[in-house]
Amino acid sequence: MTYTFDRRRLLGAALLTAGGAAAPGLLAGCSSDTPPANTAAKNSEVKLPAYTPFAGAQADLPGNADGLLDAYTKYPDPPAKLTSGPPGKGGTVSAFVLTGSPIPPGVDANAYWQELNKRLGVDLKLTITPSGDMATKFAALVAGDDLPDFIVPALFTPTGLGAGIGNLPQWLSAKCQDLTEFLSGDAIKEWPFLANIPSAAWKTCVYNGGIYGLPVPRGVGGTLLFRRDDLVAQLGVQPDPTSFAEFRQFCASVTDPKKSRWAATSGGLMSFVQQMAGAPNKWRVDGGKLTFVAETDEFRKALSDVAAMVKDGLAHPDSNIANAPVKKWFNAGNIVLNPDRYTAWPQYYADNIAGATFKISGMRPPKYDGGGFAGTWQADPTNNFTALKKADKGRIRDLLAIANWMAAPFGSEEWLFRRFGVAGTHYNMVDGSPVQTQAGITQTVLGIRYIVDAPDVIFVPGNAGATKTSYEYQKSIIPTSVKDPTVGLFSDTWSRKRAALDTIVNTAQGDVLAGRTPISAWDQTIAQWKSAGGDQVRAEFEKQLS
Repeated sequence: MTYTFDRRRLLGAALLTAGGAAAPGLLAGCSSDTPPANTAAKNSEVKLPAYTPFAGAQADLPGNADGLLDAYTKYPDPPAKLTSGPPGKGGTVSAFVLTGSPIPPGVDANAYWQELNKRLGVDLKLTITPSGDMATKFAALVAGDDLPDFIVPALFTPTGLGAGIGNLPQWLSAKCQDLTEFLSGDAIKEWPFLANIPSAAWKTCVYNGGIYGLPVPRGVGGTLLFRRDDLVAQLGVQPDPTSFAEFRQFCASVTDPKKSRWAATSGGLMSFVQQMAGAPNKWRVDGGKLTFVAETDEFRKALSDVAAMVKDGLAHPDSNIANAPVKKWFNAGNIVLNPDRYTAWPQYYADNIAGATFKISGMRPPKYDGGGFAGTWQADPTNNFTALKKADKGRIRDLLAIANWMAAPFGSEEWLFRRFGVAGTHYNMVDGSPVQTQAGITQTVLGIRYIVDAPDVIFVPGNAGATKTSYEYQKSIIPTSVKDPTVGLFSDTWSRKRAALDTIVNTAQGDVLAGRTPISAWDQTIAQWKSAGGDQVRAEFEKQLS
């Protein structure tokens, strides 16, 4: 969605058909006779896993309780080996995972996958699916009633919860394991690496009065507007505008269509200008009443301003094509600014084609009329969560032992292998940082980090300067960052109709930005959004807020 700032929110919405109905087969096997009681009262009674921080490697740049992540300029040498043997007991373990990378070689031609099986002590069967194919693949999986042990579809994102599956709490109750007795309170301590996951991340796994998943935690720093500092310096442009007027001038100064260079995509401009104008992070709550971001005056102001910028040619002309290769545009210098999650920092350096001069940082949004910085939008505490297929207690404990190994923290030998593979084959240590070989690049992208993961850290391998820049950016924005007041809440209407509701807003927004529709028609868009389910979503969220 271009009206939000987190690209991963697209994934959940993608699992609905264009009309907003559940994809064929997704409700197969789910009884509707007695829907589980997924109420705020029942969920609030759930005792979350007891957070027990793991005393691992000491950070070079320490984080804090506000959400600033620990940062490391080098990987600890030697890394600590935290486990004494494989967590698995043999046999096969299956998982359905997504990936944004090219599909890696199969296990027979993949030395990393083979070594992973040895270290896990199981035959890991992975169905690795590109995010764009998730809807079709997952529909077929559920229709066939052949669920894997670990279920990691994109619909289990915090705000796209249940997209494409109908009633998510009901489906979880029918098909997935309630993990409460294994993970609630001190029970989690049997698995110390899972206990190392902060409590906020577990909140998005609570349904039907129980814990129904394993979280993949992420930092609240979320998405930022990446800036090509090397290009900005070459062009002699002031990199830090102090108002919208100065930001617009910045965009005009870096744009040169004759050199195939534009300021950003229209969506990138839209999300940034909204923050300048003070638009809420998806919803604004006032006295228990919610206002959706697209209903606000701040959103309209941003939409009008960005439409004018697009008309003046400051946005990439192909901004609205499906699956636009924005990362490649950014690395190639076709756009100077690009919104992306902080986790993309290492990837940009690894993929850059500008050589040693390549340098990036984050642009903070100034207040619209000047006078300091505007608040950025916080990210959700979880990237996604993973459900486990129902099984007997012994099987669930075996799967949790494997998940615990996969959550080993940064600084450990296990974390290093999980992310980078085998030294000398998949990476080489250079000045204290793992540098991937071509085999590492192609073989290690199995998607297992989306099953469960350790708490995130800031680490740009081989680039201590970039690590420090990323850390300082997060340090500057987190104290004033704005939360989404609906994080941790569940709306059944939102889960079922989000794609249709998003389409209403996104289509109308695209028409305004392209000049096909005047901004004065926005009232009609909001009326359509409300009648199509927006008001019902609001009511369901407000009931839980109260």
